[in-house]
Amino acid sequence: MAAVTEPPSESFRLGMLWTDGRYRSVTIQIFALFSVFFVGYFLVQNVVDNLAALGKTFGFSFMTTPASYDINQRPIEYTSRDSHSRAAIIGMMNTLLVAFVGCILATIIGVLAGVARLSKNWIVARLMTVYIEMVRNIPVLIQILLVAALINETLPQPREFRGLETGAFVMTNRGLYFPAPVMGAGSWLVVAALILGIIASVIVARWAKARQQATGETFPTFWTQLGLILGLPLAAFFLAGMPIGLEYPELRGFNFQGGIFARDSYVALTLALSIYTGAFIAESVRAGIQAVSKGQTEAAAALGLQPGQTMSLVVLPQALRIIIPPLISQYLNLTKNSSLALLVGYMDVTGTLGGITLNQTGKEFETIFLLMAFYLSVSLSISAIMNLYNQNAQLVERTSATGMGFSVLSFVDHLTGKWEMLKKGDAIMKPTYGIRRELNLYVLFYAATLLLVLHYVFVERISDIRPSYFAWSTLHQVSALFLLMGSFAALVTCLFKNARFIDMAVLELLAFVVAILVGFPLTMVFDGFNLVTILAAGLALRVAIIGYTVFGTRPNLTFFHRVREV
Repeated sequence: MAAVTEPPSESFRLGMLWTDGRYRSVTIQIFALFSVFFVGYFLVQNVVDNLAALGKTFGFSFMTTPASYDINQRPIEYTSRDSHSRAAIIGMMNTLLVAFVGCILATIIGVLAGVARLSKNWIVARLMTVYIEMVRNIPVLIQILLVAALINETLPQPREFRGLETGAFVMTNRGLYFPAPVMGAGSWLVVAALILGIIASVIVARWAKARQQATGETFPTFWTQLGLILGLPLAAFFLAGMPIGLEYPELRGFNFQGGIFARDSYVALTLALSIYTGAFIAESVRAGIQAVSKGQTEAAAALGLQPGQTMSLVVLPQALRIIIPPLISQYLNLTKNSSLALLVGYMDVTGTLGGITLNQTGKEFETIFLLMAFYLSVSLSISAIMNLYNQNAQLVERTSATGMGFSVLSFVDHLTGKWEMLKKGDAIMKPTYGIRRELNLYVLFYAATLLLVLHYVFVERISDIRPSYFAWSTLHQVSALFLLMGSFAALVTCLFKNARFIDMAVLELLAFVVAILVGFPLTMVFDGFNLVTILAAGLALRVAIIGYTVFGTRPNLTFFHRVREV
């Protein structure tokens, strides 16, 4: 029997970059990437030359000068003596506040309206139809003005409350007032009890799920979780001598003082955008529910499930695969529609950076560029998070799949062996599926890193020893953005247990090393620690996370849904 030998592999030649199919696609992509960079550089340089011809200079040094204007809605401390960069941060936070609250309210309204439109009650179904069709076909600009007019014209003025008992919540045409918590000595016990209650409720939910899968017996998790989350803090509150009080709004002079204040412009904008976007979400929810086979509902009814249980446990989980993709678009639309805030006098990023700052400094190109970069970053972040959630919400399949394209794992295959990728259904059947403590530590580490760097770079006030971000060198600016991007990517992939976590963790480690090499002031970010401690602990923790994830046993099925090939 003749031995079969493999033909000798051909040595690499430069011409193979174009003639060999293995390298041609990579060569074309690299060429296209450099072409994009060249075109971008040409356009930017052309703009700089044209500005110079008009007697204008290109730069962001104006962001360090005093803003000299007030902002009516301030989530953090701000005065007119602060810089334009801090004013822009206030505007960005105001925009994110509208987007975050608006997306939550729109989702609640949309889900309720979409389910109600399918109700067997004729009146309820028709009322929801009228709401959806009417709201979707009226421009959002008109709806924002209408809601603002209703708030300003129907709610009473503050002076009308003079001599009256107002209570904890006050609604006026200037805005809404809520009681603010006042933390006293021993309040940390209540906060610790609340955290402990949340952790205990999660443990109970997981235990109840495992018990139901093993025995088929259900456990009253809702009331148990409610008792843990509310009961433990309440017990700690009385045992600690009621250390947390409430500051109620009081009428002083011509307006209310104290408590938490939500300006009328913010309420009108958020409410109008939520109602408008909720109508579109309702149609997505209705389409997703109708796409689920009626046999699923009939089978659930045959098992004795109530209509509410059938909807929440059987129909909606299957409909999510259809609902989530258009839901992402609606979240993006709501975020971008918040730029209409100036219509009602709400100072968002368009009103601060793209409005007053632009008019005062005359830096129209720079301010518009920053404005576009902000909205692009927010939109891409929302898309990334929702796409990761969409992957987790897909129907469970039992078919195995191998490979996930290029990954850092390719470099350690010779150490760990080949890995077979599994679908979620196969991974769940493994006894070692999922981790608990390690995953929580990962999330806490990357979340703390992201928040600390974000606070130092953009939120913390400028001092004599701490220059503004726009006064840093280009290397420091790029390294800060690189570190923020790496921390965010590692955090979201960790939260959703995505297969790309290991790649994002390596990216974040690389960003940390780059920050070290360019001299990024890490000692000012992590106040109270010397440089050696920061470097040693930072590198050790990151390497430990990557090493344990790659070479450990349990994380492999959590992050990658994979097993070693035999």
